[in-house]
Amino acid sequence: MRERIRERPDAKGRKLFDLPGYTFHTVVTTLDRPAIEVWRFYNGRADCENRLKELKHDYGADGFCLNAFDGTEAVFRLICALYNLVAAFKAAVTHDPAPQLSRLRTDHFVAGAIVGRDGREVVLRLGLRGRYRDRFAVLLERIECTARSTVTQLRNCLEPLSFTASRPWRPRPSPRYSRAVPL
Repeated sequence: MRERIRERPDAKGRKLFDLPGYTFHTVVTTLDRPAIEVWRFYNGRADCENRLKELKHDYGADGFCLNAFDGTEAVFRLICALYNLVAAFKAAVTHDPAPQLSRLRTDHFVAGAIVGRDGREVVLRLGLRGRYRDRFAVLLERIECTARSTVTQLRNCLEPLSFTASRPWRPRPSPRYSRAVPL
């Protein structure tokens, strides 16, 4: 496959052919499809190393090992679930799938704030001004729309089910201190 791109001086690897302005990709496969479909199929899978790097660096999925395989697998699955939640957040709220978690933290999740009062009402005053405040307001609106649709979907799923209210939880008295011990 020949692809026209601009030259990248920091690109690693060897060139298949020395033809300025083009890069070449070679794929050996047993798929019986047109060359462009085969290239698109394999090219979409070529980004998995970047996802693994992101899991290692941003989500701490590098170098942890618990005593049992099951525990290690459970932690890794939780990290992958968190990755998927953040990916859904990026798609639904930020509309930009590119930034990694460290960038999301600094751009969207971290904002200086102080708790104050407005009359008798407790308010949270954010340290955002100008375009940062406008961008934050847009993100909050998108979160509200997403949360509203998610709650509606959940209600629609739970309507056919009937639940019975359980008794409220009450702590039991500790048996160690309930009896008087003779001296």
